[in-house]
Amino acid sequence: MYVELKNINKTYGDYKASSDVNFGIEKGKLIGLLGPSGSGKTTILRMIAGLENPDSGEIIIDGEVVNNIPASKRGIGFVFQNYALFRYMTVFDNIAFGLKIQKKSKKYIRERVKELIKLIGLEGLDNRYPSQLSGGQRQRVAFARALAPNPHLLLLDEPFAAIDAKVRQELRSWLKEMIQKLGVTSIFVTHDQDEAIEVADEIIITNKGRIEQKGTPFEIYQKPETAFSATFFGKTSFLEDYTKFNTFERIEGAEKAIVRPEFVKIYKYGEKLKYKTSASIGKVVKTAFMGDRIEITVESNGSTLVATRGLDEPSVSVGEEVRVFLYKTIVTVGNKAHILDNLALTEVSMVI
Repeated sequence: MYVELKNINKTYGDYKASSDVNFGIEKGKLIGLLGPSGSGKTTILRMIAGLENPDSGEIIIDGEVVNNIPASKRGIGFVFQNYALFRYMTVFDNIAFGLKIQKKSKKYIRERVKELIKLIGLEGLDNRYPSQLSGGQRQRVAFARALAPNPHLLLLDEPFAAIDAKVRQELRSWLKEMIQKLGVTSIFVTHDQDEAIEVADEIIITNKGRIEQKGTPFEIYQKPETAFSATFFGKTSFLEDYTKFNTFERIEGAEKAIVRPEFVKIYKYGEKLKYKTSASIGKVVKTAFMGDRIEITVESNGSTLVATRGLDEPSVSVGEEVRVFLYKTIVTVGNKAHILDNLALTEVSMVI
């Protein structure tokens, strides 16, 4: 592993920001630290950077324990949430700042900055000041400034938080492409699930100072290991009693049953319905147009579920009685998540 955190603990007064944090990151990977506000993700990032010191445990980068190595000697580039550009410096001088601190030659600085300006797609804007740039352009400059000294590790603290939604979407793709092209190991903090899924090679979920789960976006989404991981992703509904929905394995000690919209299929009466004996009767209580789909809220077996229907499917109306088939649910026992598929999925018959 290129970056390792071993038994890291960090406390601020009575607040436990990091509680026995352990994980490793392979070289060249783009990792998303994902969690709600106060979950400890930014504290982890700042400890890796050397801006905070752990109370106990080891931070290892490229095989070397760096706990006692100052931030300036760790070979790390840091991109802040609010850009932190020098407003009285031009684009060129902002990017060159770290190189000047390193006392690089003027020729090297000029060539390196020109190379980076081309890389971030801001050619011709060398002499502009931050106030003359858009939010997306300022974030690209911050990215180039962090890369200028050729860091071994790049850290980004909610890099898209201060940017509007459309530009944020564009920058996600741009960042992933740049990181892949450069091959620099990178860790970014976010509370945006879609952002983490789209950009990261792997996701580390944080909650109350602990690591809940680590894996690829697909693994995290499809195979949550803990109750928190299961509830954190997607628009989840909770079943009052999942055993009322046929046909699922009974789990001893089950506490919560979690359902995502993609687990639910809504059928109008008269539509072809697979697994008829496992379907439940439901009543539509709300519909919402979501652009590319219709979101439907339905009450069934004492629970309120959210499902979707395509725009090309016959519409349903509020108050309409429908049939509800539940493909899957995630049942929790303590902090352990169990993924249950409807046993009727083994059937092959089609019943109208």
